[in-house]
Amino acid sequence: MENIALLQPKHKRRLSGKTIGLTAAKYIVLVCIALIILFPLFIMIAISILPDSEVNQNLIFSPTHTIYIGAYKQLLSLDSDYVRYLFNTLLICCIQFVGIPLVSSLCAYGFTKIEFKGRDTLFAVVLSTMMIPGVVVLIPLYTIYVRFGWLDTLYPMFVPALFGGGATNIFLMKQFMRGVPNDLINAAKLDGANSLLIFFRMMIPMCVPIMLFVGVNSFLGAWGDFMTPYTYLSRESKWVTLSLGIYYEYGFNSSKYANAAMSAGVIMMIPCAVLFFVFQRFLIEGVALSGMKD
Repeated sequence: MENIALLQPKHKRRLSGKTIGLTAAKYIVLVCIALIILFPLFIMIAISILPDSEVNQNLIFSPTHTIYIGAYKQLLSLDSDYVRYLFNTLLICCIQFVGIPLVSSLCAYGFTKIEFKGRDTLFAVVLSTMMIPGVVVLIPLYTIYVRFGWLDTLYPMFVPALFGGGATNIFLMKQFMRGVPNDLINAAKLDGANSLLIFFRMMIPMCVPIMLFVGVNSFLGAWGDFMTPYTYLSRESKWVTLSLGIYYEYGFNSSKYANAAMSAGVIMMIPCAVLFFVFQRFLIEGVALSGMKD
């Protein structure tokens, strides 16, 4: 009898009209929200491919159905200042992408797996720095960098970030590392491994998801940072970043066509989108696991 029951096809549960209506309404709302969010992006791309002769006619689509990519070619030519801005920004972002996860994980490892007097108090002091507004330390940092001779250089853009990586990143790393069993650490110590060897051989491979999460966020933060370059770099500096260069070259006082400004924005958006789609799984996993650790 049991075999006969197993062979009988299972009847699928029929959805009620109310359930189908609610599901359809949810999808309609989500699609509408997505269209609203993507609409400025669509306008930006559409204007970026308008010819120079039509870009000032308040048009979205070319009346002659012309797709003009001359603005992109001009921006990406080897002698263009935009390429220099792009290289400077990529240099800063790559340093932060690698450096911040490394130094923040090292600090988190000390706060999580190494016992020392005053550890919890020191960690509370680190977390308290999250409450300090950035504008409060702007003038003191500017004075320090002037004395160091760091104005019109890239040092203010990445050197401070390599001293700990920021309280938020240390906190995320610490929450993730709390889930690593202490028995593994103790077993490695019994085998003669020191703390630095344990960190590089054990902790880093286990913390790849959260390190990628911190690295990608650091990359995106440096990529779109405007205030830091604007504070420490002049217009004549050879280290002008992408956000600052777009402001100077294609801002309100620029005489260049709008299609060039829109093209610059589209190109600036592409690396961020690619980085997110490549590391999307690791980003979600890093956030989920860091929030589940006891």
